[in-house]
Amino acid sequence: MKTKKKENIIIIAILVVMVIAIIGVSYAAFSFSQQGSVPNKITTGSITMTYTETDNTISLSNALPTTDKTGTTRLKDGEYFDFTVSSEITGEVNINYEISAKEVGDGTIDGSNIKLYLTKLNGESEEQLMTPEVYNEETDSNEYTGRPAGEMSLYTSSMNASESNDYRLRMYVREEYNPQGDGGGLTFTVQVNVYGKAGEKYVPLTTQEILEDNELQEEKTGMFNYASNGSYISSFDPDNGPQYGSEPSQVTNGLFSMEDEDGTSYYYRGAVENNNVQFGEYQSDYYVYNYGSRYFQSLEACQEYNSSCSESNRVKLASAGDKMYWKIVRVNGDGSLRLIYNGTSATPDNSDLAHSYAVGVTSYNLEYNDPKYTGYTYDRNTNETDSFIKKEVDTWYKNALGNTVYDAMVNGGRFCSDSSGYKNASEYDISEEKMGNLTEVYMYSSMGDRLANFQKNSPGNNAPTLKCPSTEETYGGSYRLKAGLITADELTLAGENSYVVGNSYLNPGESDYWYWSMSPADFADDAARVWTEYVALSYNDVSDRSAVRPVINVTTDNGFTSGDGTASNSYVIS
Repeated sequence: MKTKKKENIIIIAILVVMVIAIIGVSYAAFSFSQQGSVPNKITTGSITMTYTETDNTISLSNALPTTDKTGTTRLKDGEYFDFTVSSEITGEVNINYEISAKEVGDGTIDGSNIKLYLTKLNGESEEQLMTPEVYNEETDSNEYTGRPAGEMSLYTSSMNASESNDYRLRMYVREEYNPQGDGGGLTFTVQVNVYGKAGEKYVPLTTQEILEDNELQEEKTGMFNYASNGSYISSFDPDNGPQYGSEPSQVTNGLFSMEDEDGTSYYYRGAVENNNVQFGEYQSDYYVYNYGSRYFQSLEACQEYNSSCSESNRVKLASAGDKMYWKIVRVNGDGSLRLIYNGTSATPDNSDLAHSYAVGVTSYNLEYNDPKYTGYTYDRNTNETDSFIKKEVDTWYKNALGNTVYDAMVNGGRFCSDSSGYKNASEYDISEEKMGNLTEVYMYSSMGDRLANFQKNSPGNNAPTLKCPSTEETYGGSYRLKAGLITADELTLAGENSYVVGNSYLNPGESDYWYWSMSPADFADDAARVWTEYVALSYNDVSDRSAVRPVINVTTDNGFTSGDGTASNSYVIS
């Protein structure tokens, strides 16, 4: 007799609670907690915060394991929950606030099998605020926002002016959960809490230490037209190409500042020597697959490049216990540290991959004959596809840091694959003589407007940005990721310059390991090209090879464990 398999049923529910504690010098302390479908409000002097829930709630029956791609885009009734946090503020008052989730009730499926995902609603679009994260409660409270221990932090921000922010929460069973034999009828319920405190904007101890260790420099007029060593393109000869000069007054080294999407960012520029960090270590021997002059993170990736690749192509990248070293690119506006991989030594000699600052050498994409292949992802309007290099970076992160204690300190940080401003080079006032032998060139704004102004008939000033421009293309754009790549704008801020030999801490010199950025450059004669870093900021066809240097964003409330940032005494985050 045939037996019918028991259908797995997982019920996900969500309750909503608002808890706000606003404390200031001239204000009494308040707390508030209530469930309901009407606006919940507290008022204290010149501060008013309001929480409003919508009618929709998350209520999934017969829920089955779901991929992130599906779980983060669900829009049917019962698949998402919208709410609003708003404030009315007069005077010089800052509120640090935090959105968190707390498991309630007698759930019968463990939270480690549930993922949560929060976005901010901007009209018809959604801004990703976190990567999909497994439910995990914080062991420590947050004194700056008032969040207690024992809740999962979803998002932290601050308000210093009247504003209203709309948020959307999704929750689903993670793909890796195996429902066989669980008996069905399992449940998991969370309540959403919002906490707030009046006070100075939170500044992490790591940021405080960096500002104490470095004198903040002022940006010089026209600084980004020069490499940090003062070199620049003085003129362009039709027969011999760019002509170079040097301006000693434009030599720039140290810590500078610029606004990003979350506040003031502090970035390192020039031949600095005190931005070294040791964070993480390899938990086991780590292998990559070498085919020709390329190194891949998995056998599958190697075989996607060439089917002849096999286990015999496996080579060791790192040994168990090897420490990971990084360079601090900048302190982000949200206080997290943006780090670029620097190998298993603070001073790699790049003699081979294992002794370099890279984890692999691959194509950006295996196909090149469409502008979409400049995107870190593409085909967003149909079935969004990861670029080849994104899959490589994701695989390295998952295998090297994703299943370790260090993963909790790595944020779902902001990344930008700027595909804005795609148009014919002539519309950017680019001189034909500077096109070389190319007959048809379409540029993105990074190439045509911000980072290579020497090409124009009437050159202006280069103007790198830390704010990701919006794009109308179905590829590239802004992301929240655990790991990604550096941008061409960040390379320019660090002291690199298009086609000019520089000497910044990110310049690889004559190394074989020139490396990819994640910034689209142009589409020239049917070839998609992305910015790369060699002895100068340049570009490469996406199907060519360049090295892979992962970038992550790290947050710690405990400051640096030790060190002063020099190569011999790197900062340590543990």
